[in-house]
Amino acid sequence: MTLDWRSKLIHPTAAAPHGFRSLATPTFRGSTTILRSAGDVTDHWDQSQTPYRYGLYGTPTTLELAARIAELEGGAHCFITPGGQAAIALIYLSFVSAGGHVLVPDSVYGPSRDFASRLLARMNIEAEYYDPSVGSDIETLCRANTQLIWCESPGSITMEIQDIPAITRIARSRRIVTALDNTYSAGVLFDAFSHGIDVTMQALTKYVGGHSDLLLGSVTVRENELHRKLGDVHQLLGMSSSPDDCTLALRGLSTLAVRLDQLETSGL
Repeated sequence: MTLDWRSKLIHPTAAAPHGFRSLATPTFRGSTTILRSAGDVTDHWDQSQTPYRYGLYGTPTTLELAARIAELEGGAHCFITPGGQAAIALIYLSFVSAGGHVLVPDSVYGPSRDFASRLLARMNIEAEYYDPSVGSDIETLCRANTQLIWCESPGSITMEIQDIPAITRIARSRRIVTALDNTYSAGVLFDAFSHGIDVTMQALTKYVGGHSDLLLGSVTVRENELHRKLGDVHQLLGMSSSPDDCTLALRGLSTLAVRLDQLETSGL
């Protein structure tokens, strides 16, 4: 059957030869995806288990960036978000619920504090701010309804270094999820998971991006149960990240080590 030229615009049969591979990850843009059969049409975010079905849940560009961040941080799974604040929101909304209690360091990043005090309060979730140097004494602040302990080390602006192993030991004994804003380390200068943290986030806008031309965040976990909780909320909130920004972040990873070394030298 010969197609009208108008149909060829939408249903082309011509294509470039296969086999081209580049050092750079291609930028896959798209909302609608092509599936092999109607049986493949399922609405689920986990594209490692089911075929791609919607660009909202990530294109190969997005998922490669996520996989590389997880690899660098020593985690099992990673989600990319539209910005660092979105990563913070994703963690809060995945692990706390009405009637819950959250412990947040008093030196926390300002917008993170705003989210806790202004939005969580409307959801009947209490945020309590603690001295970042509390260490193992954080046990005295834990309650029966404590669902999440945030850490940030070093603290925003004030630069306190927290005793992460002491805090995570207490949290694990009480089955409380711990989260760390690990932006300052770029996910590589502090090994959060080996120190007991359950969930990490970064504003990829900062060190990974490196050139002030993108907005992205990441949330990384090491356990499948936490991965599933995050994935469901990530999908329901429609946290789509631009594949173009992901391409820039992948490029930023190539120079991250060089830039971090120079930042350290300049800072000292």
